[in-house]
Amino acid sequence: MKYMRFVFLLVLVIALSGCAKKSPAAEEYVPPVETATATVSDLSHIFDTTGEVIASEEAAIAPKISGRVSSVNVAVGDRVSKGQVLLLLESSESRSSVAQSEAAVGIARVNVLKARQALADAEQNYDRISTLYQAQAVSKAQFEESQSALNNSRYGLQLAEEQQRQSEAALASARDNLGNYAVTSPISGHVAVVNVHSGEMASPQMTAVTVVKMDSVKVKANVSENVISSIQKGLQVPVSIGVLGKTVSGTVVSVGPQSDSSTRAFPVEITLDNKQGDIRPGMVANLKLSVGISKGAVSVPADAVIERDGVYYVFTLENGKAREKQVKTGITTDKLVEIKEGVAKGQTVIVKGNRLVTDGQKVKVVNAAGGGQSK
Repeated sequence: MKYMRFVFLLVLVIALSGCAKKSPAAEEYVPPVETATATVSDLSHIFDTTGEVIASEEAAIAPKISGRVSSVNVAVGDRVSKGQVLLLLESSESRSSVAQSEAAVGIARVNVLKARQALADAEQNYDRISTLYQAQAVSKAQFEESQSALNNSRYGLQLAEEQQRQSEAALASARDNLGNYAVTSPISGHVAVVNVHSGEMASPQMTAVTVVKMDSVKVKANVSENVISSIQKGLQVPVSIGVLGKTVSGTVVSVGPQSDSSTRAFPVEITLDNKQGDIRPGMVANLKLSVGISKGAVSVPADAVIERDGVYYVFTLENGKAREKQVKTGITTDKLVEIKEGVAKGQTVIVKGNRLVTDGQKVKVVNAAGGGQSK
């Protein structure tokens, strides 16, 4: 019985040993990666910053005189033209003043006509008396009296004409004053703010209506001192309006000569075409300012660079294995990163799958790009 049990166990061990020999050994996992070759490129220095959209022109409009509002002719969002009446103030007293001034001008003009007629009569009388005096038909006193009357008529006409000019000036002033009761827009644009309503008091100290010009807008940004010298008027700038999901080309129109005392930044303004009117003041704009070019920079695709705790690495491909290299980076664009130290021109770097490998691990290259070859 013991012998039979021993034979059974021996057969079982042999059978299990045979199965173990037939099982394939566990194969090492080789991750697939994609590669590219480090090249030499001319890279643009791009300074990313944000700015606020402002109106290209803004008019804060207040009446020239104080008065009660009789009507408001516009609402927020309305498009207005230069010279269009925005609101009216009660002007009954001013209209009465204009009417009185018009009457005064009428009287003055009549007085001028009377003075001219009086002068004509005095000249005619003087000529007649002068002829009679020469013929000794009238006395010297009569002649001198006609001469004095002629001079007085001349003075009378001069006075009447001066009074007419004075009354006409008063009428012009009254009409100008009446015009102040109609508040007009100094620019064409859109109504942004209306601060008054009918029946309320308005004054020169309070903005009644704000009009902004929207056919073009500006982006105001603050730029640090280390790049301001590279920004010049006329520079073309890509401007992204995130909320609209669009990017438009802008032009630098002003570069501040002096920094802000609190931020130490320099103001820069960029104008944007806005004929569609969808870009509105107050929106946030993202700017990419070109501030120079690095010629002959060793560069790799941006996906090749890995950042850990402020230190940058890439994986190069050496003899079919991934090798981790610490690198010093420079300019970064949308697609490329400048490598100042750590990688040389022509070296192969891993651009995809590099976050799944370790230093020294064997890898399999698939779909290699930019000079990489499958291993």
